[in-house]
Amino acid sequence: MNLTRREFSAAVLGAGASILAGAAGTSGARVAAAPALPLVQWGKHRLSKVLVGHNPIKGMSHFSPQLDKEMADWFNDDGTRAKAMLKRCEELGINTCQMGGGKIEQILRGHYAEGGHLRWIATYYSRPGAGREELDRILKMRPPPIGAQHWGDTTDRLMREGRIEQARETLKLIRDAGLLVGLCSHNHEVVDYVESKGWDVDFYQCSFYRSVDSLKPPRRGEIFEEEARQSMARTIAQVSKPCIAYKVLGANRHCAMPADVAQALEFALRSIKPNDVVLLGMWQKHKDQVAENVTTAARICAALRK
Repeated sequence: MNLTRREFSAAVLGAGASILAGAAGTSGARVAAAPALPLVQWGKHRLSKVLVGHNPIKGMSHFSPQLDKEMADWFNDDGTRAKAMLKRCEELGINTCQMGGGKIEQILRGHYAEGGHLRWIATYYSRPGAGREELDRILKMRPPPIGAQHWGDTTDRLMREGRIEQARETLKLIRDAGLLVGLCSHNHEVVDYVESKGWDVDFYQCSFYRSVDSLKPPRRGEIFEEEARQSMARTIAQVSKPCIAYKVLGANRHCAMPADVAQALEFALRSIKPNDVVLLGMWQKHKDQVAENVTTAARICAALRK
């Protein structure tokens, strides 16, 4: 069913007063009268419709140096704040994270040691031909990841340099390891190419915006244009494999007000396929972002099912 803007506002934004009950960022805070997040089936795994990512933990806002520093300073502890955020995600129905890197792996070890059980999709950073040291390391994690995605920066660089076929070496390593195989890109042209060639992948990870460009020559800076969002949304809707849609909030550019967040999430959730998911970076310094995002996404999903 296609809701009008007025119906959508009544279903989602009008419930804003019931989003939070309790102190922002407090694990004990409860969400009032919120529907549950839907689950989607990827092979033998059931993933929540919303996944949590790692950029805020790494101090990577893709917005400004000032926000980078604020995020990095906030998470610059022994991992307590990051683990509390992951626990909050689990409390509210997020059951999967998409993360990678040494610091993140250490945080995940702590999360699991304290009884956490998030499923994990790894970012695989090694370039083609670099060997399998990184793969061997993440496979030793307990639990190991359920999948891994070829890092989007590398994917797009290979495409720009005319060497995209080399990415298949890494994808085969992931396949041989028994993990879900993913390919990430910031550019719809890359996903369109891989889909047209029938590559052996299980999912795509698709940025709504061109924060890394595959064009020749590459444009300077990170590109956040509406045309890119519309183009990637069309690609996600058309490809045969499930997708992780990310940067759906424009790396803070759609976050000035709760209504902006809701409208950006509504665009994303309306645009993607039923078995696709969205990936959000979250942190808890100023408010309970996890509760706001989960509640808003769950209400949108419930409204779109009517």
